[in-house]
Amino acid sequence: MSKFWVAALVVLCATVVFAKGKPLYKAEDCGKYTVQFEMNQCANGNADTADAALNALYKQVMQSRADDASRNALKQSERAWIKHRDKTCDDEVGSREDSGSIWPMEMSSCLQKQTDARLHVLHAMLACTAGVSVCNPH
Repeated sequence: MSKFWVAALVVLCATVVFAKGKPLYKAEDCGKYTVQFEMNQCANGNADTADAALNALYKQVMQSRADDASRNALKQSERAWIKHRDKTCDDEVGSREDSGSIWPMEMSSCLQKQTDARLHVLHAMLACTAGVSVCNPH
């Protein structure tokens, strides 16, 4: 089996496990709010909570790497992901100038969604015991 398929299988299995398992972090239910300002604040808080969970998990994955080369590869991957996340949300949500009061909620929700996806990838990397060359889904 090629390394690609093994890595894809690991990511798929981890995604299924985490999707059905406990939440990745505690997020507030923003649906209870009716005022846009409160919805914006709630979405921003959830995005911040997701980011804090990501930072903690990233540190764990970084510590699990056996050598400088794999730690540097992870660091480069994370930097590339951040650029991708920001570009994706900019494209999806659009500019603040062209939007109304809902823009902060939409941007925060996009950032949270992108961060959730990255959390799944990092969890899969941390859970994999087959070695970085097989486990790294990038």
